Amino acid sequence: MKINNILFGLVSILSAHSAISQDLVRPVITGAPFLQVVPDARAGGMGETGVATLPDDFGQFHNPAKFLFAGLESRGVGLSYIPQFIGYADDVFHANVAYHQMLNERSALSGSLTYFSFGEVEVEELMGNEILNQGNYNPNEMAFDLSYSLLLNEKFGMAISGRYIRSNIADNLGSSNVQFKTANAVSADISGYYASAPIAARENKWTLGFNLKNLGSKLEYAEESGYSYPLPTSLKLGGGYHIASGTNDVLSFYAEALKFLVPATDDQRNLPDETVVGGWFSSFGDAPGGFSEEMKEVIFSFGTEFSFNENLKLRTGYITQSREKGYRNHVTLGAGFAYDRFLFDFAYQSPIQNDISFKQDNVMKFSLSIDLGSKVKTENPDNTATAASF
Repeated sequence: MKINNILFGLVSILSAHSAISQDLVRPVITGAPFLQVVPDARAGGMGETGVATLPDDFGQFHNPAKFLFAGLESRGVGLSYIPQFIGYADDVFHANVAYHQMLNERSALSGSLTYFSFGEVEVEELMGNEILNQGNYNPNEMAFDLSYSLLLNEKFGMAISGRYIRSNIADNLGSSNVQFKTANAVSADISGYYASAPIAARENKWTLGFNLKNLGSKLEYAEESGYSYPLPTSLKLGGGYHIASGTNDVLSFYAEALKFLVPATDDQRNLPDETVVGGWFSSFGDAPGGFSEEMKEVIFSFGTEFSFNENLKLRTGYITQSREKGYRNHVTLGAGFAYDRFLFDFAYQSPIQNDISFKQDNVMKFSLSIDLGSKVKTENPDNTATAASF
């Protein structure tokens, strides 16, 4: 990979922002796109919905406020693994570990660690008419975050999160013109979750959620101009409807939408010289094509889950985004199997349409949830949201 192309390639490799396809028109480009990779197989099997889904051990990524509705004794660990580009680069992967626990009946603490490995990359530099091999290195990125959630009333809670991001994808690059470095950033999230009735009630109900994610500083990969990338700041809104179809059977339907709050690129795919805060606000109306182009940036997710007796879970979903902006266009399938305190989840995502100009890979996701709290569901005579299941 040429030195003048490697940085753009690495910051765009996960989010379908690569310049491989000419069908992308002014694509959404950010640094650290791994921050938007949905880590868990449960959400992965439901079209990557998660901001308004029923509570699970991976709420730290989607919406930490959901933990407030998981039960007084709720405490658990989530582990996930996503192999990338299977058959092409077997050493590229995304991994996540998350933990949460209720502090009391109104508050919760949670956190997670995310690591993404790009595998071994060969670096080449063009010097005149000669290509010089600069050697191999292993770029990687990581993020660590903590959240505090507070129940504001029996049906609504909010959470605030802080995050540290380290992007070591350019530090080992050599160039006679640019001195690259490891990029660091900090960010914050604000999220909220609403349940129309206590989670313990055996009746149909609505859930609503939002997450304003990655409000933070830019990633600076060099002191020179042109090597600064905004974080993948986004706003996600969603809702769910849950049908109690039996004593322990639940059928859920979800719909969510995600809008990136980053500046629009120009026709040459260059980012404007915008301040961080200015970019958040201008992102609602800076697309050259106006509102219609802004809407093409939105990623829509739809999912459904059937939980049978809390032991078997079947899922399916759909993700869609305009071909001009990123072309997320996948159908998803997933399943979960519970045994004692363990829940094993698997998801498979497949593009609906593939062509030579825009190659999309199939994706598999694996996750394991471990319940460290009480296995006994908490009855709720005071009508507060404290039970661990629907």
